[in-house]
Amino acid sequence: MSDEEKVTPPDPSGDQPQQSETSGEKSPQSAKTEASADKPAPPRAAPSDKPSPPKAAPAKKPSITSEIAGDPFIDKIKETFGLAITEAVQTLGQQILRVNRDRYLELCGFLHDNETARFDMCTDLTASHWPERSGQEFEVVLLLYSTPNNRRIRIKAPLADGEACPSVSGIWAGANWMERETFDMFGIKFDGHPDLRRILLPEDWPGHPLRKEYPIEYRDNEWTDKHIEYREVDYDTSLIDVKYGERK
Repeated sequence: MSDEEKVTPPDPSGDQPQQSETSGEKSPQSAKTEASADKPAPPRAAPSDKPSPPKAAPAKKPSITSEIAGDPFIDKIKETFGLAITEAVQTLGQQILRVNRDRYLELCGFLHDNETARFDMCTDLTASHWPERSGQEFEVVLLLYSTPNNRRIRIKAPLADGEACPSVSGIWAGANWMERETFDMFGIKFDGHPDLRRILLPEDWPGHPLRKEYPIEYRDNEWTDKHIEYREVDYDTSLIDVKYGERK
């Protein structure tokens, strides 16, 4: 066999012979990298001096209170009492009339006796305190129900601090204790009430708890210090079996 016919044995490692760098050929990966390096970067946007647009105002929620319109019964009351009815509104189906104190008792009598109204039940009577309303710091709130007509109405009468409200206990007997509770909690007096005195608290309790200026802490100490006798009890704790809670 001649030297030209001799075959070079394959590399036992199995690696293919590397191409010489002098061949002038480049791999696809290196060509792609060089192309991306030659490509210029996109220009950056210049910073804008324009202020950001203002945020839209939140949408207003629909009001749940509206004027009463198209109700023949309420129209009759407004016609009868004129300017004494300072407000006639409805909130979630509850009709509310605000009336001047001077005609509060007259309106209550109308609502009880009128054949169209027939509000024969006083379901509640209370008050609210609004210290910021000069000259109308309190409101007596009367809730009525007509059993024949299955109808409800709420009456509000504003009062100045210290001003008395006419009693409706002569119209609805059940208002007797409700007015006493309102007097007890708010200090509002009711002219014509047969037995106006406290109903929840002792007669000499200081202040009226549901007024806004009433302190919420330690007010009971004044009354208890006056009426309750405190005695110190000195006992020997060694006589108590802590495990079983029994005396030895």
